[in-house]
Amino acid sequence: MFKNPLSSLKEKITQYVHLKFELIRLEVIERLVNVMGYFAFIMIAIFLFFTFGIFVLLGIAEYLKVLFDSAVWGYLATALIILIITFIVVGFSKKIIRFFAGKLTILLTKNYHEEDDDSDENAEG
Repeated sequence: MFKNPLSSLKEKITQYVHLKFELIRLEVIERLVNVMGYFAFIMIAIFLFFTFGIFVLLGIAEYLKVLFDSAVWGYLATALIILIITFIVVGFSKKIIRFFAGKLTILLTKNYHEEDDDSDENAEG
C-alpha cells in the first residue's frame, strides 16, 4: 500500500537523468541539422556563384576576342584575369576562413534556451 520513499526518489532521479540525456541529444541533433543546412546553403551558393562566374568569363573572353581580333589573345587575357582573381582569393584566404569559421562557431555555440527566454519576455512586454 505505501510506497517506499527511497524507491520513489530513485525513480525520479532516473527519470530526470533520462530526460536530461534526451534534451542534450535533441540539442546536439538540432545543432547538427543547423550546421548541415548551413553547409548545404554554402554549397548551393558556391555552385551558383561559379556557374555565374563561368558565363561572365566566357562573355569577357568573347568580348576580348572581338576587341583583340584574335581568339587566342581573348582567351589568354581572360585566363590572366582568372589568375589575378585567384591570387586575390588566396591573399584573402585567412579572412575568408575566419568568416566561415565564425559563422560555424555561432551555429555550434548558440544557446537556444536564451533565445526562447528573450522571445517570451518580448511577447509579454
